[in-house]
Amino acid sequence: MKSTGACWRIFFLLIFSLSGFQCKKIKEDIGRKFIINAMTSGLWIVQTFSNENVDITAEFSSYEFQFKKDGKVIAIKAATSEQFTGSWEGNVDNLTIYSNFPGAGEPLLKLNDTWKITNNTMELVEAKPFNMGRTAYLKLVKKV
Repeated sequence: MKSTGACWRIFFLLIFSLSGFQCKKIKEDIGRKFIINAMTSGLWIVQTFSNENVDITAEFSSYEFQFKKDGKVIAIKAATSEQFTGSWEGNVDNLTIYSNFPGAGEPLLKLNDTWKITNNTMELVEAKPFNMGRTAYLKLVKKV
């Protein structure tokens, strides 16, 4: 009789453990979808960018960014219609966004980093480098 009760306790413990894992997985999926939907709807512009305590926002003034659901990000230089394709990935667990523009020149190279999100809404993202050895600040806003 006691072994049957122990079996049931183990069974329920196993079920609760698995359901807890499922809840975490569902929460991660919802967070990931939120980031993807926020980033991929509309065009983004750099409202503020400082690097090593120097404001270089003007270097990004002619760029618009379009984030794609497949992990690509397109930087469009409005004055020349040039386009540069990079990659991006959001991480819900540590609130970071990784971006990389391989082969691009300045100023896009300054975006190649993992960025810790410090503030975000559907229309704005503020971030600083996850790498504590770099001092920078990035503020992206949706283009109106």
